Amino acid sequence: MSRRRFKRYAAWTVIAVPAFFLLAAADLALRSRGALLRAERQEYWLAHPADKAAHFQALYNDQAGRIKEEETAGALTAEQADRKLELAAAERDFRISESSAKQAYLWYRSAAQDFSSPLNPWAGKAAKKLPEALAAWRTELKAKGLKPEAWMLR
Repeated sequence: MSRRRFKRYAAWTVIAVPAFFLLAAADLALRSRGALLRAERQEYWLAHPADKAAHFQALYNDQAGRIKEEETAGALTAEQADRKLELAAAERDFRISESSAKQAYLWYRSAAQDFSSPLNPWAGKAAKKLPEALAAWRTELKAKGLKPEAWMLR
């Protein structure tokens, strides 16, 4: 390899390595921030279940409107539209009944552990809220008469 070619490869390496590191750090930070925001939303819904129900009802209403538009346009038969509406309603009911305490804990854990890096302030913020979220989930499980098992908390 000629000296000139070596310098060119070295220059590209000097540029590419830090750029890759910065892109990876930014990706982790954005993923952690997104998980932290989802955890905070679930934590809010834990304290305000009516808002959670209203949110998922609004999503259902939007989806139902689109399904009815498809039906009137002839893209769906009445039977297909009814089936899609039933599935959308089942999804809405599931999301409303899903434990906000559990979801908050899982999202805080993802933000703190799965997407952590030294340059990530959101991972540290999530790590501070993680024990509180775990305690809330354990309290909810005990209120339902369930004993929190180790496999549930992983």
